[in-house]
Amino acid sequence: MPACKNCGARLTKFDKDVCPVCGTKNPLEGVTSDTIEMTSFIDMEQNKDFRVKKKTTMLLYSFVAGFTGLHFFYLHDIKKGVICAVLNVLYFVMSFILFSVVLEVGPGITTILNLIMMYFVNSLVGIELYFKDSLKDGYGEFVR
Repeated sequence: MPACKNCGARLTKFDKDVCPVCGTKNPLEGVTSDTIEMTSFIDMEQNKDFRVKKKTTMLLYSFVAGFTGLHFFYLHDIKKGVICAVLNVLYFVMSFILFSVVLEVGPGITTILNLIMMYFVNSLVGIELYFKDSLKDGYGEFVR
């Protein structure tokens, strides 16, 4: 689409008499082409460090350090990553209090039981995300 000679607004071929943006008469005067270079409208700085995310890497992160929300941080879903980390800390503290104070189980066994349960739950979340067909990252791109 050509641009107005006065304000630079993109115009259609029907706007050749008056620019609808600035009101200039004959805004296409001297313009010989109906096309412009579209690369002038693409912001290359926005996508300079873009990399396609992989489901296998996300699954590995959920197995290794899922309790920190690392698999969500990898997908650039910061909100879910923080929620995951906070919920895991709350679970650990609450279940530690439950096992050690109420049920009078030793702190070593309590810690081991908590870590096993957290590992199991976060691994299941990673497996669920791995098999999700339309998984997207925080930028809206599909994860492969």
